Amino acid sequence: MKKLTYLLALVMILSSLAVLTGCGGEEIKIGGQADLVGKTIGVQMGTIGHEIADDVENAKVEAYDQYVDAVTSLKQKKVDALIMDKDTADAYVQSNDELQVLDVGFEPEQYAVAVDKGNDELLTVINQVIASMKADGSLEASKESHKEQNGEAPDYNTGAAGGVLVVGTEPGFPPYEYLSGDLVIGTDIDIMANVAKAMDMELVVESMTFNGLIPALNSGKIDAIAAGMTVNDERKVNVDFSDHYTDASQVVVIRKASFAG
Repeated sequence: MKKLTYLLALVMILSSLAVLTGCGGEEIKIGGQADLVGKTIGVQMGTIGHEIADDVENAKVEAYDQYVDAVTSLKQKKVDALIMDKDTADAYVQSNDELQVLDVGFEPEQYAVAVDKGNDELLTVINQVIASMKADGSLEASKESHKEQNGEAPDYNTGAAGGVLVVGTEPGFPPYEYLSGDLVIGTDIDIMANVAKAMDMELVVESMTFNGLIPALNSGKIDAIAAGMTVNDERKVNVDFSDHYTDASQVVVIRKASFAG
């Protein structure tokens, strides 16, 4: 009986050690891509970060509709790390002192606005606006103004004679789109407000999950996607992209206590 009791106690100790070295244990150390192997990784559903995490060997991937939920799970030690876009990671880390960003060398990306296949008229205006905002510095100024999630709402051109321009986004992606009271604002919204004004239309912003944006566009529920969407060949099958308006990259976000430095 004593031997059996001893063995049971040993099993319990080993089980406790396994928990400590799994998700949420302080023994988890991450300093680069190789350290993601076998970890629990949080992502936003349908993003490039989701695709990257799916390719990590033996990783358990937890997909969330919104980044804010993924960040909360990381803080609660339900996941070991997040893979997300750098600008947005910087915005969340700025307001969460216990987290930090790791640039582990993922491939660079480019963001663009998406329209339904063949909508050349809208695409032409979007490209003209992007080029103009790049040239006069207002695009960079917009990003700077929204960096701390305290920017101003644009002119939505309410009541314009040309009808409404309905833009879909997921409003948890600062500085590109985020909530300010009841309004969705950010750099993507600034771009599309200028597009609406150029077309004498009223800008209407529809919030939805990132994963639902392309189906909503293809079904005609929205006219364009402005959501920090990365250009890739898979998405080009279903949408046409504008010229890119910013260079981007994916990074890893961890708890500071997990840093293998």
